[in-house]
Amino acid sequence: MEKNNFADIKISGSGSAGGGKYNEVSISGSGEINGDLECIDFKTSGSSKVTGAVKAENIKVSGSSRIDGNIEVGEMKVSGSANVAGQVKSQSIKISGSIHIGGSLYGEEVNISGSLHVGKDCEVEFFKASGGFRINGLLNAGQITINLGGKSSVKEIGGEHIEVRVSIMENFFIKKIIDKMFNSKSELTTELIEGDEIYLENTNAKIVRGNNVTIGEGCNIGLIEYRGKIIISSDSIVGEQKQA
Repeated sequence: MEKNNFADIKISGSGSAGGGKYNEVSISGSGEINGDLECIDFKTSGSSKVTGAVKAENIKVSGSSRIDGNIEVGEMKVSGSANVAGQVKSQSIKISGSIHIGGSLYGEEVNISGSLHVGKDCEVEFFKASGGFRINGLLNAGQITINLGGKSSVKEIGGEHIEVRVSIMENFFIKKIIDKMFNSKSELTTELIEGDEIYLENTNAKIVRGNNVTIGEGCNIGLIEYRGKIIISSDSIVGEQKQA
C-alpha cells in the first residue's frame, strides 16, 4: 500500500474514528477504531482498541492494544502489551513486551525476548526465543533457537534444526538456589519434538524423534527415536531409546 490521498488519524487524548483506509494511524492517548482498518503505519503508545481486522505494512505497539480481528502485517514490533483475538500473519514479528494471539501465528521470522501466547499453531521459517512462550498447538519452523528464560510450553515441535539451551543467567549459582527454593526452574515442556538436528537442555518431552540427537543437562525424555548419532548427558533422564 503506497502513500496516497488517504487521511491520517492521530489521537493524543481520548477519541475514536471509523475503520477504513488511511496512511498513518497514531494513538498516544486512549483511542478506538470502529471497524476494519487498512493503513501503512499503525502506532500506539497509549491504550488502543480496533473492533475489526488490521492490515498494515508496519505495526508498533509500545502501550496497550487490543485487536478484535485478524492481523496481516509486514513488520510488527511489540514492546508493550497486545491482545489479538484472531490470527496474525507477519513477515517479521519482534516481541520484547507481551502478546496474546487467540488464533494461529504465520510468518517468516519470530523473535521473542518478552512473552508470547498463541492459542493455536505457530508456523514460521525462523523462530528465536529468549523469553517465555506458550503455544497451544504446533510450533513448526525451519530453524528453532530457544534460550530458556522462564517456563515455556508447546504441544508439539517440528523443524529441521532445533536447539534448546539454558540461558547464561540460569547457570549462576544464586539463580540455581532461587530456582530450587521457589520451583522456578526455566524449562520447556512438550509432547513431541521431531527434527533433523536436535540439541536439548532443560526439556521435558514424551517423544523426541530425529536424525542426530543430543540430550544435554536437565532433560526428562520418555522415548528417543534416532537414525544417526545420539548423545545423552548423565544429568538427564531418558526412559527408552530406539535406533531406526
